[in-house]
Amino acid sequence: MARQKTIKPNNKERHAVKRNWIYILTLAALLVYVSYVIDESVRSAFENVKFPMLDFFFGIMTNFGVMLAIFLGIPLVILHRKGRKASYFLILAFISSFLFSFALKLIALRQRPVETLYYPLTSIINYSFPSMHSMVVFALLPFLVHFMSRQRYFWTIFAFLTAFTRIYFSFHYLSDVVFGIIVGYFIGRLLLALYKKGAHGEY
Repeated sequence: MARQKTIKPNNKERHAVKRNWIYILTLAALLVYVSYVIDESVRSAFENVKFPMLDFFFGIMTNFGVMLAIFLGIPLVILHRKGRKASYFLILAFISSFLFSFALKLIALRQRPVETLYYPLTSIINYSFPSMHSMVVFALLPFLVHFMSRQRYFWTIFAFLTAFTRIYFSFHYLSDVVFGIIVGYFIGRLLLALYKKGAHGEY
């Protein structure tokens, strides 16, 4: 069987890719900056806007344990039957985004918009920037959309709603969430690309 030749991108294609990445990173930086500028305005807007039905529903969604059960636990059960490698990469996306968010919190040390409850052994990560919920969920999202494409709209909407709850309850500023979404999604896309590169038709 003849070995398939690898087609390398030419200079024009490489420049196009590089230019696209510059545009993407510039837009991402602009979104974070704009969200930072309007942080206080957004916080004030949601400070006194509460709806009992939404409070109950969002209160469940914003729980970190519930979030992990939905975005990590259930997909792991489904993906494990399709191939261990997919499960490993999903776990890697979670660990990478969690640790990176943890490290950034210890560097930024930004206080939350409102005082939250402190739990034993977890107060060290009780800082606002970035939103760990948002970063973790959006790092997992590319895998969920790829492997469960029929439910891609459910996963995408649910991910944005989960991130929104962090602003709704004033647990985070808008810029914390926007940064978490962008960086988390980049982490997920990078790991998904690595998975596809080494999958060799496993899925």
